[in-house]
Amino acid sequence: MKITDIKFQKMSFSFDEPFHIAFAVISGYDTLVLRIETDEGIVGYGEAAPLEYVTGETLDIVELMGKYYREKLLGENPFAISKIHQIMDQVAGNTSIKAAIDMACYDIAAKKMGVPLWQYLGGAKNQIISDVTLGIDTPERMAQKAVEWKEKGFTELKVKLGEDIETDYTRMEAIREAVGPDICLRIDANQGWNVKETIKISRQLEKLNIDLIEQPVADWDMEGLKKIRDSSLIPIVADESCHSQFDAGRLVNCVDGMNIKLMKCGGIFNAMKINAIAEAAGLFCMIGCMGESKIANAAGMHLAAALTNIKKVDLDVTFFANGGEVTGGYEVSGCRCTLSNNPGLGIEIPGF
Repeated sequence: MKITDIKFQKMSFSFDEPFHIAFAVISGYDTLVLRIETDEGIVGYGEAAPLEYVTGETLDIVELMGKYYREKLLGENPFAISKIHQIMDQVAGNTSIKAAIDMACYDIAAKKMGVPLWQYLGGAKNQIISDVTLGIDTPERMAQKAVEWKEKGFTELKVKLGEDIETDYTRMEAIREAVGPDICLRIDANQGWNVKETIKISRQLEKLNIDLIEQPVADWDMEGLKKIRDSSLIPIVADESCHSQFDAGRLVNCVDGMNIKLMKCGGIFNAMKINAIAEAAGLFCMIGCMGESKIANAAGMHLAAALTNIKKVDLDVTFFANGGEVTGGYEVSGCRCTLSNNPGLGIEIPGF
């Protein structure tokens, strides 16, 4: 099988309401969707969803590099995923466009085998449970939103924090009181605290039964993560500190878990390497997203369904995003996502 063409199309999505995190307010996102065609008539879909202050890419750069990689990959076998990455990695970075090409190749491979991607990757189930994320707001408003999501059937909530720890604790206290003891609460500080602050608030948060604290300090501060991990009874997870398998190797003694994002690491091929390193060290993984449509979220869900060490799922953007023409992939009932049993990602993009 050979790649005969790679085509591109931009898509835009908006959120139901602006989403506030520690270092930005996001009201929507733009992505680059691609379609890889082959000489056997099998096509694969992928998506590049850059977030400049995480991946270092803009959409213009993604499109430019997509066209560059197209010329390098024409005639290559999409099954030869290691070689595909070797060709792409001749240029450093550009992880979101690499992720798009990667997931399209996996889509093609699973379609060729006639099985859904979760099964092609070795999975035995087609369902995952995802949390949903609350943006930063007043304690009262966040508690109200938490109750609304609980009433929609969500049992796991991820809460964005990262401002002053006193207000952040008040937010968590209000949310826990509002949703009761049975809802799983996770925290993502998006690098908003320092080591001293994190150790202090983690001790306060113990009585609120918090599932984990994600990326409390700056991405470069692995020593700080280790100090926090050694002092905290709440599991500590790396996100912005973990882009690649090489980062994963450096983090194994610093955290309890790692958040894999396809846009950060360059796709499924590298995500499996990160998971293998974490699993060998006795650490769990979660899989997350940034601003991605059903295409990339479906890829992440298939991976989570396939790998037992991915214990936690944070693939929630499509729960509150609007726009685009992507269909299929998975069906949602509350927090439960049931993946398509159609071959590959199970995605369709009418008109593309």
